[in-house]
Amino acid sequence: MGRFDFDALAAMAKAGAQREIKELFENDRRFAGFSAQNAGLLLDYSKTHLTQDTRKALLSMMADAGIEAARAMMFAGEAINRTEGRAVLHTALRADATAEIFVQGQDVMPEVRATRARMALMAQDIRSGRYGGQGGAFTDVVNIGIGGSDLGPAMATLALAPYHDGPRCHFVSNVDGAHLADTLQGLDPERTLVIVASKTFTTVETMTNAASARRWMAERVTEPGQQFVALSSAVRKAEDFGIAGARVFGFGDWVGGRYSLWGPIGLSLMVAIGPERFEEMLAGAREMDQHFQNAPLEQNLPVLLALVGLWHHQGMGHATRAVIPYDQRLARLPAYLQQLEMESNGKGVAMDGHGLTQAAAPIVWGEPGTNGQHAFFQLIHQGRQVVPVEFLIAAEGNEPDMAEHKALLVANCLE
Repeated sequence: MGRFDFDALAAMAKAGAQREIKELFENDRRFAGFSAQNAGLLLDYSKTHLTQDTRKALLSMMADAGIEAARAMMFAGEAINRTEGRAVLHTALRADATAEIFVQGQDVMPEVRATRARMALMAQDIRSGRYGGQGGAFTDVVNIGIGGSDLGPAMATLALAPYHDGPRCHFVSNVDGAHLADTLQGLDPERTLVIVASKTFTTVETMTNAASARRWMAERVTEPGQQFVALSSAVRKAEDFGIAGARVFGFGDWVGGRYSLWGPIGLSLMVAIGPERFEEMLAGAREMDQHFQNAPLEQNLPVLLALVGLWHHQGMGHATRAVIPYDQRLARLPAYLQQLEMESNGKGVAMDGHGLTQAAAPIVWGEPGTNGQHAFFQLIHQGRQVVPVEFLIAAEGNEPDMAEHKALLVANCLE
C-alpha cells in the first residue's frame, strides 16, 4: 500500500481556504452535491471548504494510499494490526447469521454466535428473575470497566434509554472511590448484579473497583460471587475471583477494547433493552458495515467523513474536532468518539516504522447542544482559531407529548 500525500493535501487546503464557504453556495446544487445518505443517515458536508476538485483529489489520494485494499483485508480477517500481528474484526461481532469469517484458517463465527446466544440466555434470565440475587430478582446492574469496557456500553445504554425495560444499569470506571461509593449508595446488595468487564482480568482500576464491590456485597450477601458476571477471556482468573465459568463471557484477541461494545462488553446494554433490541442494534451496525464495504468511495459515508477529517486537520491545520449532538441521550458520544479516534490514531510513528512529520489526529471533544451554545460557542463564533463542528440531530424524538421541545432543539441546531 502507498502513502498519503500530506504535502499535496496541505497545498490544496491553503488554496481552498482563500475562499469563503458562503461563496460556494452560489451554486444552488451545493447541498445535493456535498451530501450523502444511507442506512437512515444523512451526512451533510456542504458547509466545508471542499470543492468538487479537492474532493476528487482527496479521493484519489485515499485510493492511491490503498484504502480499498486495506478495507478488504480487514473484512477478510487479515492481520492488519501489524504491531500486534492481529486481525481487526469487531465487525464479526455483528455479522449476519450465515457469515463465514476466517482468522488464521479458522472460522470464528460459530464461537461468536454461541457466545451471543449465551449472552441472550443470561440476559433473559436476569430480566425474568430466573437468575437473581439473595434477595430476589435483580433490580440493578453495575458494570465495572474502564476505557472501551465502559465508554461503549455506557454511551449506548444512555442513547437507548427509551427502550429500557430491564433492571437499572449503572457504570463505574474511575478508580476514585467516590465513583463506586456514589453508584452503590442506595442500591440493595442482595438484589444487585455486578458485571466485571476486563479482557485480561488484570486491569488495575477495574479489579480494584471489583474487589471493593465484592466487599460491599459480602456485608449482606452470603455468597457474593453468585451475583458477579465476568466479561473476560481470562476464565481461570475470573474463577479465582469467585465467578463460575458459566458466567464468564470471552471474546477473541481480534476485538479491540474500544470496538468491543458489539459483543460481550455490551451485556449490560442487552440486559437493559433485551436480546431482541440488541439484535436490532447489531443489524443497524451491520447495515453500515455493508455500506462501507461495498459503496463507491465517493458515496461512502465513513470514507467521506474521514475525508472531511483529513481535510480539516492534516490539510487546513485545525487542531480540534468538536462533536455536538443535539440529543441529550447522546451525551456520552463525544467521549466514546474521543477514544475511537485519539487512541486509534494517536501515534507518532507510521506503519512503516518512520516517524510522522505531521499530527496523526485531532483533539476530539464535545458536549450536547444546546448547553454548548451557552458555554463554549462564544469562542467558536468569535475566537481567532477555527474549530470544525459536527452537528448531530435526530430526525424524530421519543417524546411526542413534548413536540415543542423537539422543534426548539432542531431550530437551535440548524438555524
